[in-house]
Amino acid sequence: SVCGYALMREDEDGQVRCQTKQQVKEHPKVALQQQKLSDKDREFMKMIFDKVLFNSGKYPEEQEYQQLLDETFLQTQYTDVCWALNQFDISSGGTNKASQIKGPVLIYHGELDIV
Repeated sequence: SVCGYALMREDEDGQVRCQTKQQVKEHPKVALQQQKLSDKDREFMKMIFDKVLFNSGKYPEEQEYQQLLDETFLQTQYTDVCWALNQFDISSGGTNKASQIKGPVLIYHGELDIV
């Protein structure tokens, strides 16, 4: 996607995109996911993977799945990734930088892709 993944928060005027890294860190979705990563909650992460990564219904072999979960708990920059996705928007609704791309571009986006 050329518009990242906006994290919205509610202010007195309605829904606005998180503007600071602290707001991203405190966002309910980010805070929950970070806590589950810190707790090494395998069942929660498996549920997320099944709904987001493997939503086509095609799953890796059990040993590979367990290794994927093990490696997931090694990541330490989850909030930074969320911040980057929140900031990235080169679409016409964002910085419109996509319109400045001169070379050919191929964007893969699966029918069931969520992000």
